[in-house]
Amino acid sequence: MEWIIVISLLIIGLILILIEIIFIPGTTVFGIIGSICFLLSNYYAFNEFGNQVGLIVSTISGSALIILVVYMLKSKTWEKLSLKKTNTSKFNKGKTKLLKIGDEGITTSSLKPYGKGIFNGKVYEIKTNGNYIKEQKKIKIIDILHNKIIVKKL
Repeated sequence: MEWIIVISLLIIGLILILIEIIFIPGTTVFGIIGSICFLLSNYYAFNEFGNQVGLIVSTISGSALIILVVYMLKSKTWEKLSLKKTNTSKFNKGKTKLLKIGDEGITTSSLKPYGKGIFNGKVYEIKTNGNYIKEQKKIKIIDILHNKIIVKKL
């Protein structure tokens, strides 16, 4: 029964640590719980079977962890999960030519300070001068800087 506990904790710990490394990088709950299970399996082996068996279990579990991490790095698992393209487009690029200061429109989302609004039947990404504006409120363009449309509430 003790071996089942040691092996189960070890497997659960390894799986959670691999989930942490591959899917959720950073220090999160999966990594912490996985590390606790991993260390608990080694502690349990030392406590139940003695120093000699505990050292063997620790060596095997440490080696298994290193082998799995190295295998994941060499098998290019990261490339399957990473983005390959870069988004360089801008939302309002070229659209602001149809607008002028003083045009009135309506917000389609809340502006905190960024959001979306409709002017002349087209949707634009807009910005307030720092104030919060709720959805479906009338707005007016007070400035257009490059592709940024700055509005205020009417």
